[in-house]
Amino acid sequence: MTKSKVYFFLIAFFAFANARGQLGDSSTEESDQMDSKYFAYGVTTNTHSGILGGLVFRSSTPINTDRKLPVHRYIALEAVNLKHPKESTSSNPALGAKFIFGKTNYFFVVRPEYGREWYFFKKNGDSSIGLSGILAVGPSIGIQKPYYIKYGRDAGEAAILTQYDPDIHTDYNSIRGSSSIWQGFLNNSKINPGIHIKAATSIDMSTFGDNITGFELGTTLELFTREPEIISPKLSTNAKAYATAYLTLYFGNKRLIKK
Repeated sequence: MTKSKVYFFLIAFFAFANARGQLGDSSTEESDQMDSKYFAYGVTTNTHSGILGGLVFRSSTPINTDRKLPVHRYIALEAVNLKHPKESTSSNPALGAKFIFGKTNYFFVVRPEYGREWYFFKKNGDSSIGLSGILAVGPSIGIQKPYYIKYGRDAGEAAILTQYDPDIHTDYNSIRGSSSIWQGFLNNSKINPGIHIKAATSIDMSTFGDNITGFELGTTLELFTREPEIISPKLSTNAKAYATAYLTLYFGNKRLIKK
């Protein structure tokens, strides 16, 4: 795990500790949290991604507020870039152009999710903290896209754009960098379906008017129908199942539901 990612998770940990200190007495005056519908968007990082792992859209709608633990219907859509644990950036000794050694494909995952959100602590006023637990499941739509490099042995000629194969492109001096992450996305991608389940804790940090800010911290278990090839199989194995810890920072708004 990179240093930047470690710092990101540490910030989340201290934010959670601070939240626990601000929860206070849950017997204070009733807030409108349990009668409000929430919509939020955010950025996420996980143990199989870079510091910016993907984007998240989520909504939470109350379906039962009478019980001891009020329940919301949780719906979300995640889009993440899943990386191999052994990915490492290399560079052309002569040109300094960077590329990822051994990487043959990008692997993106789109995750529609449906589940439940249970509120352990109500958010009473702008200065308090809300805490809830989430359990959700859904399909995983894996998208495998070739990882292209710019390759050319003669510096006087234009480099050829080709999918990286460490068995063929063995001359580092001829690798002039990699192409855009979107290169060939529409016409050269392959679908690898799967399924996932996630469990998380959501911390509603602050509310200003109808705006909300918070963290979602949890873990995702995911299984695909076949092994995605992210790194060349001759260099490392590619897993069919993944277990990742993740952290999402989200922003959004709430809308009061009239009874």
